[in-house]
Amino acid sequence: MAPSTKLSLASSLRRLLQKKFLDDITVKEIVEDCEVNRQTFYYHFQDIYDLLHWFLEHETEEAIQGCASWQEALMAAFHYIQDNHAIIYHIYRSGGREHLDCQLFTLSRALVVHLLEDASDGLQLSPKDQEFLTDFYMYALAGMMLGWMADDMKEEPSQLAARISFLLEGEFQRVAERFSSFQLNTQ
Repeated sequence: MAPSTKLSLASSLRRLLQKKFLDDITVKEIVEDCEVNRQTFYYHFQDIYDLLHWFLEHETEEAIQGCASWQEALMAAFHYIQDNHAIIYHIYRSGGREHLDCQLFTLSRALVVHLLEDASDGLQLSPKDQEFLTDFYMYALAGMMLGWMADDMKEEPSQLAARISFLLEGEFQRVAERFSSFQLNTQ
């Protein structure tokens, strides 16, 4: 599939989202803005939500590309959301909200998996415990992001990221060690 066509369609969606809610955007508007026909749109995407999903994945990758640490990635995510407030708001307050939520959970999961892998190096965690810990911290991080967005992003991203970083510093090593011991003691 032509990445440039997908990017063009996503750019059109971006322009439209700056002005209006996702629920008010039509395929017709996207293809007219992009100067392609409907058939081209449907060749690449099933519907607007499919485009939205691709758009959010692409934007997330771009936002955190080159981050050297999970703290940088978290900070980049917060800044992206703040810098694109209108777009995020127009998705958040629409039928596309679940796609935004999903992307935040995906981002949070990726950060947690990386942190947990580093912290549990040399420790034996069962797959069930790894999944439990990943889910627990994924929901915590994504929940903080969603709560921040629901509160109209009042707290500065750097302050929120610093608080989360302070809270989680050493936490993954600690829980990996505890669950590794727990695992060994319960067998």
